[in-house]
Amino acid sequence: MSGINFFSDNYVDNAVMSITTGAENTQFPLGNLQNESPSNKFRSTGNTVVIQLDLSTTRTIDTIAVVGDPTGTFGVTAMSVNTSVTTDFSLSTANAISLSSEHNIGYSFITSVSHRFVEITLTGTGSYSEMSNIFVGEKINLSQNSLSLGTFRYGYKDKSTIRRNRYGQSFIDTRNLQKFLAGTLEYCTKDEQEELDDMFIRHSRNKPIWMVIDPDSEAINEGQFKLATYGYLEESPRWSATGGQTYNAALRILGAV
Repeated sequence: MSGINFFSDNYVDNAVMSITTGAENTQFPLGNLQNESPSNKFRSTGNTVVIQLDLSTTRTIDTIAVVGDPTGTFGVTAMSVNTSVTTDFSLSTANAISLSSEHNIGYSFITSVSHRFVEITLTGTGSYSEMSNIFVGEKINLSQNSLSLGTFRYGYKDKSTIRRNRYGQSFIDTRNLQKFLAGTLEYCTKDEQEELDDMFIRHSRNKPIWMVIDPDSEAINEGQFKLATYGYLEESPRWSATGGQTYNAALRILGAV
């Protein structure tokens, strides 16, 4: 799916979740998947676990995404998702989710369906599976914005503190790295600008958002993961008009921790 993509309305937030195969580690319960902080993670007691989501009503689904604990290690080696109108998934086609342990994120765009139930199978790294946040829902795609890929960049903010004495000796309090993703949304149409503006207002700086810039790795090698993030707007974007026909806004997202 070329262009820039946002994942905003996450059906997992209000889903009824249960484990149909395996069990949860009570210190890392299943409910942590609905906690916005990826540091609050879910962990199973065995290497494989199957989670069922009841979305309460039929919903349109075309995107699945996942992140792990950014201060730890990516806790799964494989993930597949089935959807259905009932709890019988026997006729459902499994969707394998593309994962990157290096960049602590995974996602896949699937054939759009209108279903109520979702079955998620996680395979761990040995003795358990572990995951922080899962997105199930519809993407917002800006196909025209593939023209602005070159404005986007990513990097890591080192949260460590460093003090130096009068002799130049360093005293370092080592902390985590926090990913950021920044660039300019260019050439947005009036309809795109209005949809994005509503989304940015809804999320503001206090509700995390998912963003995928380069799903086809057109800009840089492994861009589908390097230019993808789950995090918070550093500030609400400010729009400008280009000749009254298209709209632009600078954007910076800090990875959630």
